Amino acid sequence: NPKLANYLYLLLKCGVSVAVVTAAGYEYMTEKYEYRLSGLLSFFKEKGLTEQECERFYLFGGECNYLLHLGPDYKMRAAKENGPGGWHTASLNIPEAPRNWDEDDVKSLLDAAEASLTNSKEDQNLKARVIRKRRAVGLVPKPDASIPREALDEAVLRIQAELQQMNAGKGPTLPFCAFNGGRDVWVDAGNKRVGVQILQVYLGIPAAETLHIGDQFLNTGNDFAARAVCPCIWITSPEETTYILKSILRLAGVDYQLPDPTETGKPECSINFSEIQRRTMAVQRMDVYTGEVKEVPTK
Repeated sequence: NPKLANYLYLLLKCGVSVAVVTAAGYEYMTEKYEYRLSGLLSFFKEKGLTEQECERFYLFGGECNYLLHLGPDYKMRAAKENGPGGWHTASLNIPEAPRNWDEDDVKSLLDAAEASLTNSKEDQNLKARVIRKRRAVGLVPKPDASIPREALDEAVLRIQAELQQMNAGKGPTLPFCAFNGGRDVWVDAGNKRVGVQILQVYLGIPAAETLHIGDQFLNTGNDFAARAVCPCIWITSPEETTYILKSILRLAGVDYQLPDPTETGKPECSINFSEIQRRTMAVQRMDVYTGEVKEVPTK
């Protein structure tokens, strides 16, 4: 979507910090995130973002667990965690931030989540597998299979109820998110409320100047928690996100139009996004759940 990429580029040029806050969590294996953002990062490189502008692009993986930023070489880098300028240090006074968690509590949460998802898989006879990560547990379909939406919601509602019974009915001792991802179910240690709070403190941006755009605002979604810490816009498609960003730029008086190729004699964007996708799918297939990239034979 060249328009969406262009609007994000213009926001960065205008001094706006942009962060992708996502459930996708591959720890600090930056190449996994780059793989999924390859078209956007290629666009930024072609447009020539400055080092300062690149520094305003962030990605928060695992809801609030792994903070990365864009370097001047257009590669994602792990943000400093501790010490002056570290995001863990900046979030010291946020009680629910990851730096303040007890690892035994994380283990207890994920153990209970794994048991619940395993029971859901067996009770509903789902063609699925349970994946355990460092800070998350997921119920994902087996290759060439799918899980009905109703079964996904059932698994989410069940696990939410069961986790709330932990600690004599007080619930887990750390924030969590159990959500229906559309094709899968995940339980993460942490949630997007915490992720947005950390970004606000780390970047020095007040809630009134923060906007969270997402498509999962039901109580079975992972954007729901962000409503507590900033204004939110509920969208249903990337096209709606594109429209929202265009509206922001228009209201700010920023020229958001891509150059007219008939006037400049140049294509509006030399990056062929369709070709990038075709080549990517032809050469490699990424397991988006684990981040594993498998080579496939080419003709």
